[in-house]
Amino acid sequence: MFSRLLLTVVGLSIGVVSAGIWHALDKPVLGFVIEGDLSGMERDELQATLSDTELKGILSTRLDAVVSRVQDLHWAKDISVRRAWPDRFVVTLHKAAPVARWGDKQYVSAYGDLLELPDVYPGLPHFMVAVSNPQEAMQTYRLLDQIAARESLAISRLSQNSQGEWSVELSKGPRVLLGAEQINERMHRFLLVYRRVLSAGEKSAEYVDARYANGVAVRYVPEQQTNNESLLVAGADAAVYVEGRKDGR
Repeated sequence: MFSRLLLTVVGLSIGVVSAGIWHALDKPVLGFVIEGDLSGMERDELQATLSDTELKGILSTRLDAVVSRVQDLHWAKDISVRRAWPDRFVVTLHKAAPVARWGDKQYVSAYGDLLELPDVYPGLPHFMVAVSNPQEAMQTYRLLDQIAARESLAISRLSQNSQGEWSVELSKGPRVLLGAEQINERMHRFLLVYRRVLSAGEKSAEYVDARYANGVAVRYVPEQQTNNESLLVAGADAAVYVEGRKDGR
């Protein structure tokens, strides 16, 4: 009986001591240390988010609750939170880098995630997509941009209309109409014509229509056109479209 009573007293004493230590260590959180390659505006937005986070003590605040709050920032990735005694949390995160503009206000990452970023990123390609989702648009962009890069061309704008037809605008080249199907083959066909005809030509192309079975139609910039001509290149041969009539094919 005495031994059992002694064990009970010892157990209660340990519990009281542990509670006292917990209370002594569970100090109010006085601030956050932010780690990561962030811009000034991103740090400000993160700091504002953390300021609105409900905090208890350094021990009683759940770390996953802080992580969940930071995840509300769609650009925040790979988030980790740790305690820094006696009264700080260290928040480490990486941001999702934007690869392209999406519509008027958003961005899209390399993985096709939509991002709402506090900063402005000029010079990125612009996606104006009516049907496909961001992941599908990014896959299409990667495919076409890899093909264009073979002639040191870069896509500045990727568009898709409500019929699902794709087109691209090149930073140092014409607009290319690709349609909704076989865009890989059609982009290769455009590149062949660009290499053989357009890159060394004196005229500047306004757009290239690659939606033909065996060739492409080229419309030149109006100021440099003569007789409103467009050129249809089919393989190694060339034919001329004049006012909608095709000759030599």
